[in-house]
Amino acid sequence: MSQEAKIETEARQVRNALPGYVAVRELATAALITMAEELGLALAERDARDLATAVVEAIHKPAELHGIAFACDVADMEVAANEWWLLSPAREKAKTDPEAHKTLGYLEQYAQGAEKVRNELTERLARVGRTWLVQLPASAVVPLPAAEAHAEARAAA
Repeated sequence: MSQEAKIETEARQVRNALPGYVAVRELATAALITMAEELGLALAERDARDLATAVVEAIHKPAELHGIAFACDVADMEVAANEWWLLSPAREKAKTDPEAHKTLGYLEQYAQGAEKVRNELTERLARVGRTWLVQLPASAVVPLPAAEAHAEARAAA
């Protein structure tokens, strides 16, 4: 098996192992139920599921957008590397070498393909991000009550 095939196999295994939305929600529900038990709180399974859904909803889309943004960053680096390492030297060589001039068009076509992928990723980030920004609540961070207030509430119960 070639090195490239091994890498493809490993990447496929990682993709298959990544949990989906439902699996993440189930994991969050189990974690919330366990945490509630450890804190001595009476949290019904339905409440834990609703809370887990809210938490996962708050995290899921930003995580997806981070993934798309990372892919955009990688595509930006690829476009810049093509210009720096591939096209610039090829253009210089094409000025003096007729054979290099013939291959310059193919290299530019390759670089345009990478740039097209970059533009499509950027468009997707903008489209999905625009939807997310519209749905984003005004204040996504809720301050936690002071530890003393929590201890008093537990003592009162």
